[in-house]
Amino acid sequence: MTILFKKISLIVIAVIHSICAFAQYNSSFVETESVLYKSVSYDVITMLRSKSSPSVHVKYFGAKGQDGKSVSQRYTQWKSGRNIICFSSAGYMDYSKIPVGLCVDNGVIVNSTLEKWDALVIVYATGGMVVSNLKNADLTVQGGNIPSGTKLDIKNNALHRKMFLDWAVSERATVFQTHLFVYKNTLDAGINNTTARERRFLAVGTLESSNDIAHVIVNSKDFVTLNEGAKRTFDFLTNKKHMNVIFMINLDTGMQDVFQLYDADGNKDSFIVGPSPLTDAANLLIYYYEP
Repeated sequence: MTILFKKISLIVIAVIHSICAFAQYNSSFVETESVLYKSVSYDVITMLRSKSSPSVHVKYFGAKGQDGKSVSQRYTQWKSGRNIICFSSAGYMDYSKIPVGLCVDNGVIVNSTLEKWDALVIVYATGGMVVSNLKNADLTVQGGNIPSGTKLDIKNNALHRKMFLDWAVSERATVFQTHLFVYKNTLDAGINNTTARERRFLAVGTLESSNDIAHVIVNSKDFVTLNEGAKRTFDFLTNKKHMNVIFMINLDTGMQDVFQLYDADGNKDSFIVGPSPLTDAANLLIYYYEP
């Protein structure tokens, strides 16, 4: 009986290892939930990025490639061999599908014009992402020819802006601008926008239940203005999700509304689906799993 039990145990372990080997990602890092809070329905994707050994990574394609390939073509080529969690349209574009606001794509300057929006998003090649509040004039970067700890005011100082763009090119950085609604757990919803539509936000912070960094995508199908959507979402995150929000930015659902989630086995998940096809994406924010 003992020998038989050992054999069965070894078979079970082998099966478990086999299942894990073919899984798209470890589901313990990704949670989906639909929550009704104050009569508003929220679809929420929570992704944990471990501080000690991050497995959830971020990638951003800001524009068409220099070789003429579209964002969807670049993504399709890049994703081969990678474990995708989800992707979403993120930054704004004009009618020619050109990024609006400062945009650098893997060291290539796509748009050097700075808009009034305060969120400057930097996506690193290592898979991390940070957001600087341009209103504070305290942007800092690592590497390149900029001394460590140097605070840049790229909003009001042309020299600082050039220094930053030179740094982005030399470091092959990826950068884009969007609306910033929460910074260091403080709401700043002062956007003059009267258009009501469904909203999608990305919040990064920590949860009371975990010491890890949480990247939380919140989708609401209620038609509201940007300000109202941001206020509701921040209230939901702090009082329902018990989240300390480092920053919260808007994910574009206007001229492009591309979104796709995958389950842990790599199958398309219908939990949140953008009405626009991938081929409509003028830019794309991707989450992927890499143990």
